[in-house]
Amino acid sequence: EIEFLEHNNSDMFQKIVYIHPKYEYVAYKFIDGETMNHVDDVNDTIQKLINITKTYINYEKGGFGYLNEETSSWSRFLKDETTYSSLNMKEHIPSKKIVNKCIETLEKYPFDKKLLHGDFGTHNFIQDNGNLVGVIDPMPVIGDSLYDLLFAVVSNVDILSSVSLEDLYNLVDEPQEKIKAMLTVVLYCRISRCLKYHPEDIDVYMDFWNKLTQ
Repeated sequence: EIEFLEHNNSDMFQKIVYIHPKYEYVAYKFIDGETMNHVDDVNDTIQKLINITKTYINYEKGGFGYLNEETSSWSRFLKDETTYSSLNMKEHIPSKKIVNKCIETLEKYPFDKKLLHGDFGTHNFIQDNGNLVGVIDPMPVIGDSLYDLLFAVVSNVDILSSVSLEDLYNLVDEPQEKIKAMLTVVLYCRISRCLKYHPEDIDVYMDFWNKLTQ
């Protein structure tokens, strides 16, 4: 967490007040507000997500994936994440073939390695009067910043039910094929979390999945 926060310039992330010399704890400046369970202004929130991920700085250390648990490649990290996610998915998405194909597609596209938040979803966003004002609890990941941006977009049904695929293709200056492939991967992982933490939203996620993969 400390390395991520010290390596990032966005005003949205927690500010460190004190670090214990042996890293037994760290104190942050408190961010006033509440967890963003519902997204009132989807367009404003998405624009802020784009702005935040644009601040990510190149990170040349280590390999890929979770910081200090790096894998040899970005593809390996994505395969591990989707394999773990598949454990509770058989009833809804029996095969991982589409996801595996998307990971192969992503291998065609080079990217600047960044240090990502890694758990960049509305469950870690703080809002005040409906506005996104802060982001907490990083699980730093070394990889492609597009992963964090799309992970955030699919993290909440209010966003997912308000945007079209065309909207998402226009978010960033990246090839549509790459965006679709990354979106498929992060949505697959998010569906697994949905089934575990908020199964009442599964119909919204599966509807979007079917549109994306048809």
